[in-house]
Amino acid sequence: MIRTNNKEVINRLSKNSFKYNKGRNKFAIVSIILTTLLFTSFFTIQMSMVKTTEYNTMRMVGTTYHGGFEDLTTKEYEKIKDNKLIKEKAILIHIGLAENKELAKRQTEINYADKNFIENCFYKPYKGTIPQGKNEILVDDITLDTLKIPKKINQKINLKYFINDKEYNTEFKISGIYKGDKVSRSSLLYLSKEFIDSELKGIDQEKSKKTDSGTGLISLQVNFSNSLFIQKKLDKVITQSGLNLDEIETGINWAYSSTNIEDEPQSLYGIVGFLGVIMLSGYLMIYNIFYISIVKDIKFYGLLKTIGTTKKQINKIIKKQAIKLSIIGIPLGLAIGYFIGVVLTPFVVGQTTMQYTQISTSPIIFIGSIIFSLITVLISIYKPAKIASKVSPIESVRYSGISQNTIKKIKKSLKGAKIKNMALSNVFRNKKKAFVVISSLSLSVILLNTAYTVVSGFDMDKYLSGLIGTDFTVGDTSFYRWNYGLQDYSKVLNEDTCKEIEGLKGIDEVDKIYYKSVEAPLTDKMKKNLEIKKSSLNDDKKKYINMTLTEKKSSTGCYGIDERICSLLERFITKGKIDIEKFKSGDYVILDNNYEVGNWVDVGDKVVIPFENGKSKEYEVMARVDAFPLYLRKGYFESVGNDIYLPVKEFKNITKDESVMTAMFNVDKNQVNDVKTFLNNKIKTNPTLDYRMKLTYENEFNDMVNTYKMIGYGLSFIVGVIGILNFINVIISNIISRQKEISMLRSVGMTEKQLKKMVVLEGIFYALVTIFIVLIIGTPITYKLVDLTAGVMDCFSYKFTMIPIMICSPILLLISCIIPTFAITYINKNNIVESLREAE
Repeated sequence: MIRTNNKEVINRLSKNSFKYNKGRNKFAIVSIILTTLLFTSFFTIQMSMVKTTEYNTMRMVGTTYHGGFEDLTTKEYEKIKDNKLIKEKAILIHIGLAENKELAKRQTEINYADKNFIENCFYKPYKGTIPQGKNEILVDDITLDTLKIPKKINQKINLKYFINDKEYNTEFKISGIYKGDKVSRSSLLYLSKEFIDSELKGIDQEKSKKTDSGTGLISLQVNFSNSLFIQKKLDKVITQSGLNLDEIETGINWAYSSTNIEDEPQSLYGIVGFLGVIMLSGYLMIYNIFYISIVKDIKFYGLLKTIGTTKKQINKIIKKQAIKLSIIGIPLGLAIGYFIGVVLTPFVVGQTTMQYTQISTSPIIFIGSIIFSLITVLISIYKPAKIASKVSPIESVRYSGISQNTIKKIKKSLKGAKIKNMALSNVFRNKKKAFVVISSLSLSVILLNTAYTVVSGFDMDKYLSGLIGTDFTVGDTSFYRWNYGLQDYSKVLNEDTCKEIEGLKGIDEVDKIYYKSVEAPLTDKMKKNLEIKKSSLNDDKKKYINMTLTEKKSSTGCYGIDERICSLLERFITKGKIDIEKFKSGDYVILDNNYEVGNWVDVGDKVVIPFENGKSKEYEVMARVDAFPLYLRKGYFESVGNDIYLPVKEFKNITKDESVMTAMFNVDKNQVNDVKTFLNNKIKTNPTLDYRMKLTYENEFNDMVNTYKMIGYGLSFIVGVIGILNFINVIISNIISRQKEISMLRSVGMTEKQLKKMVVLEGIFYALVTIFIVLIIGTPITYKLVDLTAGVMDCFSYKFTMIPIMICSPILLLISCIIPTFAITYINKNNIVESLREAE
């Protein structure tokens, strides 16, 4: 066989076919734009969330580096620093803690850091420069506020600190100021290299290691070629440097492990499911468009087969048209989708605890969207292209897209053909076409019903009950980052401040919660219960239980609560009952189950609490609660011990410390802004004080609901548009392809009114079958989708609803009446003879 170069012919055929199918092209381009738009907006939000999570975690950790080697001596540093695995590095040297009495409420560290560390770890000054001279210093604005020093460079700052147990009181000049972060556990101040060389010369680094003072020890922060297997790389650097793994402390930047799919496989299921919905909706639209186009042009492809065109060549003709449509549609979809993603991302981030929003410009967004869109297009045209390439010249003459394998039944009637029966028969003449249209329409209604069910199921009272119990809560910043009590210096709220708040207009009473950690001795029953618990726990938890049993005491969080707070605790009781009068007697406690171990102390059991003065007292457990929200506890959990709640009067026997963990109070609505102003002014003089207000959480709740509305209803709308376009395309193409049949019906006496009735009934049957599918099959699908989307949320309660279906049903019926009427009116413009000739 002589091979011929017919590439140019194939290109010309594809080009001419493309020009001929202008109507199909418009529908296809719109569908590709919508499909790409969905992919792009989804990828934009996902990648921006990843970037936002990484950035916020980095700020919390205090570094952008992959990991680090902590507390190195100079010798250890010299061995590690030039390792080939390390691509970038930065160093920090600890000097000591600022001991000024004004800074007692917030740990303030004095360090040296090189330029790389300062610029890549969120300490870059917004005023001034990095310190160069011996007595120059870089400070954060929180420290300046605490010391009541103006935020100006070249100001003087006096610091008290210790080096080798020797006290120093030094005056420094502020060379630069950076933005401090209240969620950070401490403020960091940076001195110059000249200071280190002068004041830490000859420091005993081994002694610093043994005493844990850290003075003069080096923290080496490093970046590798990528963020994979950071711990293994850190360990490899240590072994290659000839050092012992047990002697070198390492740390991984949580930001590079917090977004691993392995940690949250359920998020992967959600991503795959969402991509699947987009691909399915796009497939249903694009497939139907090309399928109808192929059926309409089947004679053209049959003629091509008669002149020797191969299956492969016909496939190429169709594929080239699809790619040309993609070249037009995909860029537009990318641009619109990215814009929508950028607009929606802040709303999505707003539903998290993250403070900073980062919009991603990753190439993955656009590459991923292009790939998924092209895959959707190519999958969609596969079946239509296969039909066109397989049809023979003879079959193409009588091909109508209706299966020829079914045995036709002769329908007998004494009253003649009924229009409704003809319409129903026409709907299911092409079962594939009917399936695609009904599936597309059903999908949009199911998604809308899902979005509405999720939004209507959100309960603000349930949402607020897990976040705040009163109009305001006030506490130290450590309380709001859930590690209150880890440092004594963080206790900044006291009785005087509470009395000052209580004196404000609109506030009746301030309720307080106090906290103290104690080592409570184990009773024989507790030991027995722990032994039983141990058998069902993993090795890590068994280790803590063994330590507790060996020491014969458990770390217990004791809370002193005002009487009115008992009503907040009552919501979470799992056993027993709170008797206020008995509780006030001081002989009873309320106990919270241990998060790690579970219940090992029951109602009626006795617990012993030691006092600071060496005495102790036995209490009876009145009630047991579970899953306390964070506004009623310090946040972190004891490894084995239970949290115990006592009345304030009894709590004050345990400790002389009158620091208040958190104060709660309600405010008259008219005074909310005045109280907010008062607290903001209070924070200016005491930056480590913080507060939360119910109104903020109410706004967050409304923002969350609005975000779900935008995303859910937006997706439903786009898929709905795809479904309606699909329906319009099918109806119009169906009527055009049946032009000869309709003309013949007119020739035997069918009136225009009867024709319109028939095609309108066809549309109505499509709508009715869609509604039936949504009710019978869509309802359980909706329930499953709702459960996956919002089922795990504490503030959500499932409520069965049919409101979206009831709203969509008349709209579907209306469209099913209007579109066929316009289409049949267009066909009937010509007389019967002309219509029969055009249909030949």
